Amino acid sequence: MKIHVFVGPTLSHSAVEQELPGAIISAPVAFGDVYRAVKSRAQAIAIIDGYFERTPAVWHKEILWAMSEGVHVFGASSMGALRAAELADFGMQGVGAIFNCFRNGELEDDDEVTVVHGSADDGFKLHSEAMVNLRTSFLAAAATNVVSPATTEALIELAKRRFYAERSFERTLKDAADSNLPPEEIAALRLWWPTGRIDQKALDALLLLRNLHLWREGNPQPQRVSYRLEPTDAWLEACRVAELGATSTPVATEHSMLEEELKLTGSYIAVRDAAIARAATHEEARRSGFRPDPASVAQAAESLRRDLGLFEPADYSRWQRSERLEATRLPAFFEEHACVLWAQPQTLLWAKEALANQLRVTQQYGRLIERVDAKVRCLANFGLRGPSLGDLHMTEDELWSWFFKEKLGEKEVPEHLDRRAVSLGFLDKDEMRSAALREFTFLKVGPRAPTDG
Repeated sequence: MKIHVFVGPTLSHSAVEQELPGAIISAPVAFGDVYRAVKSRAQAIAIIDGYFERTPAVWHKEILWAMSEGVHVFGASSMGALRAAELADFGMQGVGAIFNCFRNGELEDDDEVTVVHGSADDGFKLHSEAMVNLRTSFLAAAATNVVSPATTEALIELAKRRFYAERSFERTLKDAADSNLPPEEIAALRLWWPTGRIDQKALDALLLLRNLHLWREGNPQPQRVSYRLEPTDAWLEACRVAELGATSTPVATEHSMLEEELKLTGSYIAVRDAAIARAATHEEARRSGFRPDPASVAQAAESLRRDLGLFEPADYSRWQRSERLEATRLPAFFEEHACVLWAQPQTLLWAKEALANQLRVTQQYGRLIERVDAKVRCLANFGLRGPSLGDLHMTEDELWSWFFKEKLGEKEVPEHLDRRAVSLGFLDKDEMRSAALREFTFLKVGPRAPTDG
């Protein structure tokens, strides 16, 4: 059974694999992810963590649509608990104490489960503590007489006053000292914390995975719903955006940054067109009922080796590493390549999904993604939206002069910037400006870029 699990800081991927072997594990859910999981023939979706605020959150209608397509959707712990509490009446299945508290009204605020965390590269390292974990832990300390009920109530109030991004155990103790709470109780709580702290989010997530393990063994039938989903214009547009793997908000994801690298070098259109052809051939093969057998997959692998000149095992291994194709991904990659060799182009629909693999077969992905990684690190202090002209103390005319004359080697700045932006593959001049600002910062400013203080 194909189960997608969206998880980030609450549990590690290895913990999910241990509890639910064979699950497809993805980063925290965002808008479009559930839609794409259903399109990839998921039979169940488990939402634990999710993005929000600067990254569009998963839509309620997205989940409702998934269930109307026969997919079971489960939620717990964080974003999953919130959405499950909101959609329980429609069939989304919530698990755990946090879900129950939101469902019965004991908890109402989203910030109870909201945290700040790092990227996938650093394992979604936590930079703040969830209010629900602090609340649960302080109540547990009170239950074992580590602190008094009055002190517990005060600690919870102090933690709740903090902005979610600033919440931590240490900051709460500092606030407690500043508020003249009993020092002996605070000292006892500090000693108790390392072994007494309760990670309620993790406990609920583990319970969800264990329930899913048992549920999967029961050979469940497709989800059935009693409602009818109306295909509004907004929903149809959301589907279109989700199918392209994009969002209406200019947030720099790994995929969008990879596309940006291509646009900045002027090669995006050529690679995109090649990706369109690749995606179309794959889709045509699928619609035609072609399923590559082991012989055709082996033939596709051998053909690619010859095309790339990878005649020695060491050369092949280097290619595999540089293009970031782990051994577990190779079978699917070569099955797709076998379909591409078999079919003919028909449609644009899956072009963005094919872009990364198209770059891999032209041996560009590794180099470009390394540059993306370096740029993301360089731009980290500017936040998700990147630097502005003010940050770099330059005018727009100076930016365009640098971009077209120095970066692209053109003699003049084009008269029609929107038209030139489209010819480079950008949506418009604004998207091109944001990309140029990031590129200038990366090349010219680097580690000396201004910070938030």
